Amino acid sequence: MKKLVVDTNVFLRFLTNDIPKQAVRVEKRFKEAEKGKLQLIVLQITVVELLFQLQHWYDLNKSQAVEKLIRLFSPAWLEIDYKDAVFEALNRYKNSTIDFVDLLIWAISRKNKLAVLSFDKDFDKLEPKLRLNP
Repeated sequence: MKKLVVDTNVFLRFLTNDIPKQAVRVEKRFKEAEKGKLQLIVLQITVVELLFQLQHWYDLNKSQAVEKLIRLFSPAWLEIDYKDAVFEALNRYKNSTIDFVDLLIWAISRKNKLAVLSFDKDFDKLEPKLRLNP
């Protein structure tokens, strides 16, 4: 099976349909993946960039952007390392003042039973507390 890493712009075309011809092509690829003909891989940095783009260029609020991403990335045929941690970070981000990247670092660290070496005291707002001061 062919494995493909999916870039942010592919998801943006699909979500926004701002370039309809490209959105149709993306939908075809997604259907191929759903049928098991392709394996689509989403890097965590792509999730970060997509969230930023939706909020800053497409003017979605946190909740709108998060809901779109959760629906988008829910299918099993989209592979994301630490998918459960990504979803936890997204869900926490909706109602948080903490940056998404920090929430993602915390969620992945918690899953792996690791501490977070950081000066950022936002990590102390999360339970369990994982931050170690450098």
